[in-house]
Amino acid sequence: TFSAVMLFALFWKRSNRNGALAGMIVGGAMVFIWKFLISKLGGIFEIYELLPAFIISCLFILIVSMLTSKPEEEITDIFDEIKVSVKE
Repeated sequence: TFSAVMLFALFWKRSNRNGALAGMIVGGAMVFIWKFLISKLGGIFEIYELLPAFIISCLFILIVSMLTSKPEEEITDIFDEIKVSVKE
């Protein structure tokens, strides 16, 4: 649930609070949905539930972040400062 949010927060300046929240909720729900409903179908659907949860979480972070407003300029400035200081 949190790994996709952490990766997007660290590497994508456009990610925002709404996208992170959507990713956590959908990713967390997908773990249970996959484990108790979808994996029962067998075959290819028997994969470990964290992989599809991570992928769906990433998709929701991308989609919701793009459909909602950008982070405030102050936040993106801090993102840029940290990114530059890490490269040095």
